[in-house]
Amino acid sequence: MFSLIKKLLSRARSFDAVYDRLSAIETKLERYEKLADENESLWQYLDEQKEMDAVFVGNAEEFEEEFSDIMIRNMKPHGEA
Repeated sequence: MFSLIKKLLSRARSFDAVYDRLSAIETKLERYEKLADENESLWQYLDEQKEMDAVFVGNAEEFEEEFSDIMIRNMKPHGEA
């Protein structure tokens, strides 16, 4: 009987160890996922900056037209518009 209790206690400790390692791995995985999201956001921001830099080269009329287009694309209707 005592032998059985020792085996059960040993198995419970090993499950606790596995659970602790699994928790540590999940924590690291979440950290890496956040880094991946941040990296993707940074690349998206850099791509948008390239596009914006390309927009603002040219004469004043082209600048005004492009600026108007950007404003119209980014406007959000309010009410029943």
